[in-house]
Amino acid sequence: MVDLAAITQDLSAVSSIAIILGAVFVVFQLRQNARLIRTANFETKANISFSVLEKITEESFARRRKSMHDAVKKYSQINWEGFDDSLEDYEARNFGYIYELIGELVKEGIIDLTIAIHSLRYLLVFDWQRFEPLTKHLMERYDVPVNPYENFEWLAQETRKYLQSKGKIDTGRPDTPPPASMH
Repeated sequence: MVDLAAITQDLSAVSSIAIILGAVFVVFQLRQNARLIRTANFETKANISFSVLEKITEESFARRRKSMHDAVKKYSQINWEGFDDSLEDYEARNFGYIYELIGELVKEGIIDLTIAIHSLRYLLVFDWQRFEPLTKHLMERYDVPVNPYENFEWLAQETRKYLQSKGKIDTGRPDTPPPASMH
């Protein structure tokens, strides 16, 4: 006669082994999926970073940058007379949004801060210096206490800190001499 207790015990042992092997397989699958997700995220971030770099190296970026610098310089000297709602107004604000969006992508971790700083360097700092008066004008114009280009400003400040720590940029203040490496 068949000993049911022995069969039950054998089946219980086989069942326990199957559960352990299943758990090991699940852990292996989870690790594999995590690697695939990290790889896909890295690839996505790299593609976005390259897309942004492509945008700022296009010929039109230099023209738009020059146009923004000229418009802000011109109109800030005449108290923004004739600037509001002009083509130069819209173009300058649109140009600022490029950096604003890059700053947002950096804050969200989609673009690495170090990569953004190394790629854009002084452009961020100098463009923010030129653009900042327009930001103040817009805040007054629309009577809002919030900087509409806060990510642009943040990214410029982070870049300035980094470049100053590396001795690659003047502080912009007349009372502070440039780093020794700049002489």
